[in-house]
Amino acid sequence: MANLERDVEDRFFDIITNQKDNPSSNAYGVYQKLVFYRFEEIIKNTFPEFMKYISEHDLEKSVYEFIKNPPSTPFVWQIAKDYIKFVKKNKIFHDKKFLYELLYFDWIEVEVEMKEYKEEKKSKFSWNKSYKLAQSARIKKFKYDIINKDFETKRENYLIIYFNFEQNEVLFREINQFIYVLIQRLNKKESLEKTLKTLCKENDLELQDAKDALEEALKELISQDALLISK
Repeated sequence: MANLERDVEDRFFDIITNQKDNPSSNAYGVYQKLVFYRFEEIIKNTFPEFMKYISEHDLEKSVYEFIKNPPSTPFVWQIAKDYIKFVKKNKIFHDKKFLYELLYFDWIEVEVEMKEYKEEKKSKFSWNKSYKLAQSARIKKFKYDIINKDFETKRENYLIIYFNFEQNEVLFREINQFIYVLIQRLNKKESLEKTLKTLCKENDLELQDAKDALEEALKELISQDALLISK
């Protein structure tokens, strides 16, 4: 089915590419409109928050530019990812840079939800064990206050995005910079405490104070399978 869909797309793009210098061509006009409406629908359905902050004129202009550069994927749900790469590379919304983060915010929910995950044994918290970020989780540094829907306010913040298997949905949670860096540094060759100890030494912090401050948050992330024991 994917191959058939790709063949149809290739035919669309071939007509658009080979006849772009002849816009009066009936075939050019028809196929361009078909591709445009299809891609516009995908973008509107994938990026609901983004759609609240972009005008119809700017959206239409970006989609027409996008279809001149055919996506690399035959899968409908991944076309949206190519759109993000395209608008960022070509600085389409550079006068409203928060839109790039808003696109990511919308997209990552789709990506995490669409993937299939191997069932993992529930992890328990221990400072003496080593952990890793689950395949069903992501961490991201944002420059704008996307999580609080204050999209135009610059505020450096950090999120962990993960699939909650009990609620069967993607959750977004703000974490502090220290937890963000700690997760980045997780290493299967050393315990959670050893990784934290290194970070404390780098930042002139007392290990016990850091453990007291972070333990509850880490326990919750582990209990919700955002962090898993390394094997």
